[in-house]
Amino acid sequence: MSTHELDELGGVRDWLVAGPWPTPLELDDVLDASGSPWGPGGRWVLTNGPDVTPFKELLYRRDPLVEEPPPAVVAGETWRRVRAAADGLVDFSEFCFTPQKRIALAGTAFEVDQAEWRTLKVASTGPVLVYVNGSCVLRTEQVTYMEPAEHDVRVWLPSGISEVVIASWQVGFRECRQILRLRVAGLPVRVVIPGHDGDEHVDRLLNAVGTPKWGITEPEVELIGPDVKVQVHCGEMEREVTLVDGRAVVPLTVESSDQADAASMLSTGERIVRVSIGDQFREFPVCLVPEYRGEPVGKRDEWRRELLDHAAAATGCAAELAAQELDSKHVFRPVRVARSFWMIENRADCADFEAVGLLHLWHRVPESRELVRDALLGFKYWIDQPGLDAMCYFTENHQFVWHTAELLAGQLFADETFANTGWTGSKHQEHGRELAREWLVRKLAAGYSEFDSNAYLAVDVLALTTLVEFCDDAEIADLARRLLDKTLFTLATNSWRGIHGCAHGRSYVHTQRSARLEETAPISWLCWGVGALNTAVLPATVLATSRKYVLPDHVKRAAELPEEWLGFQHYRGQYRLHHDLLERAYESHLVVYKTSDVLLSSVQDYRAGLPGLQEHVWGAVLGPETQIYATHPANDATHSSARPNAWAGHRVLPRVRQYRDVVLAVHRTDRTHAWFPMSTMDEWRAVGGWLAGRRGNGFVAVTTDGGCQVVKTGPNAFQEVLGGRAWVCTVGSGSFDEFCAALGEPSFCADGVDYRGLSLHWDLPFTRNGSVVPLGDLHLDNPLVKLDFG
Repeated sequence: MSTHELDELGGVRDWLVAGPWPTPLELDDVLDASGSPWGPGGRWVLTNGPDVTPFKELLYRRDPLVEEPPPAVVAGETWRRVRAAADGLVDFSEFCFTPQKRIALAGTAFEVDQAEWRTLKVASTGPVLVYVNGSCVLRTEQVTYMEPAEHDVRVWLPSGISEVVIASWQVGFRECRQILRLRVAGLPVRVVIPGHDGDEHVDRLLNAVGTPKWGITEPEVELIGPDVKVQVHCGEMEREVTLVDGRAVVPLTVESSDQADAASMLSTGERIVRVSIGDQFREFPVCLVPEYRGEPVGKRDEWRRELLDHAAAATGCAAELAAQELDSKHVFRPVRVARSFWMIENRADCADFEAVGLLHLWHRVPESRELVRDALLGFKYWIDQPGLDAMCYFTENHQFVWHTAELLAGQLFADETFANTGWTGSKHQEHGRELAREWLVRKLAAGYSEFDSNAYLAVDVLALTTLVEFCDDAEIADLARRLLDKTLFTLATNSWRGIHGCAHGRSYVHTQRSARLEETAPISWLCWGVGALNTAVLPATVLATSRKYVLPDHVKRAAELPEEWLGFQHYRGQYRLHHDLLERAYESHLVVYKTSDVLLSSVQDYRAGLPGLQEHVWGAVLGPETQIYATHPANDATHSSARPNAWAGHRVLPRVRQYRDVVLAVHRTDRTHAWFPMSTMDEWRAVGGWLAGRRGNGFVAVTTDGGCQVVKTGPNAFQEVLGGRAWVCTVGSGSFDEFCAALGEPSFCADGVDYRGLSLHWDLPFTRNGSVVPLGDLHLDNPLVKLDFG
């Protein structure tokens, strides 16, 4: 048995878990698959996480967990060992492309010397059964969306060892947040893991190990920590390693990847490195990132060829499109697009992206036409059409992809009958045209609600290019071309050396840690010769194979780096209930400051004080992995099923204002942290309360009330900085010594910060040298570019 202390809040970190065991979810007897999807009991709830919780509770009442003696908690084939993150959450979360029910078990054991009552605090996002020594002591039925609900139960623990098993129930529609946590109130107990040997000394050794770099460019991982011998395991690689002088570099096995292209990547691309002593371990995520190019090399035809060669070597629709473009005699290989057809057939979430890819196959790869025709004629194209599924219809990018797919599929098969609706293709064409036109007109006038998303702007480019290329309606094609010009122009101006480094309306952790993984990176490679070639190549491949869209000259030049650039972008539009599930205005004021050495960007006072989702509200960029920003973390997760999570989004959004090369951010909480990856910098130093870093000739410095506390162990070692209620970030170039000497010290107080004549306090207007600076005012001393869609 292995013994472990509770964490400082009485939480259990060490567990044996089993499952989750997913099963398809049949919904026909609880929801109407036809008719209006709206109103109480409408099928609209399936595709929107926050509003689906009452429906999940209904499903649980129909099919609850059954009280039965839990299996013995014994390490082996059924049970596997896990260690919860610092937030104590056992995480079974997973993105579910089709509806499914998920059951999972978590087991541990307590040891007490003297029998006594204890209070167990059990938190979860779904119903649980809690067993102590084989008896069910707690049953819950509550479902929450992202944050767990906590329940208390008093239990009698006899002297010796008591076994605890928690059965967890959840259903998944797209992102599935399935988590649980167990805390023991009052006097501590000893946690005992059945079937494992270990001791506290080994725990302390492992707690001192860390990895100082997440994004790796070579297949090797650096470990830091005490001089100790450990086992290192990653994939099929396992070896014994000794840390010498606090460091070891461990080669990793290069594993071949057959990952399909996608319009939006939901996985992080991480590999888990497990470091163990005996059977006690810690896990460290790292990511082997693709090649990056910060300066254009060669000419446009070469960039295009590089993209097509890269896409053709993978799988998915982009692979077949690229292969056909490179070789007109290419033989269509259906196996390479099997995933796309599976998603269409099963109406999996994101199948709308695949439908657009299949439309390109029909036009470009004649041998694919029979398969594509059958798939598209049986597909569902909007929420008002029959079918129970968890496909997303309600985010900005998905809306437009659906409308594009429906319009063009209807146009293509105008005289045929579509099996799902019984409509002719002409009717689908008109239905899609009306929706697409309204979307295009709105976005041309207002800009995007998912402003400058480094994931979803690529999806918008996919749909816009497809309409320009294939739509027979001249008005729709012209609207799409005009918006595509503007979209690519903003991508160029709000990027830096192929890094889409501005603030984002929606983003993911892996792209904020390495710009090589941005979905927009292949587009930048194609258009400007900078960025990276990753797996999200469908939008760029569609753009590269277009016959009708020509990149305007001013867009070609827009990515050129000036000596200094200051941009202001204003978007303002209106949400629509049956498209966004919201009825209110959206608005963003984006500021971008960049030189040839650095970029600093922020969105001004964006919904400050309200719950966040996936917003990246400010950040500095000096390189593809040298991205610096701070967040109010909602949890310790980094995957896409937690929204917000540790690094993408904020639990509560801060106030943020920028003046040229300075950003001020003020939070409602003092539990914040910053990403400051020191291993990616040429040098870094502490300067008073500041942390300053240099990469090349670009500099960045951050500070927070109470000073920056660098995390020195664990998976975020020398990358995470703990902070307080307010942050200041400034950038520069020239002499690093002079930059550091000129930093000065901000004046922090309970509700804000003052620095270099700038003042930001939670309940007061933003001022510069005592003068109020209104939101949206062009206070940026004549920016070089102003884009106003509002």
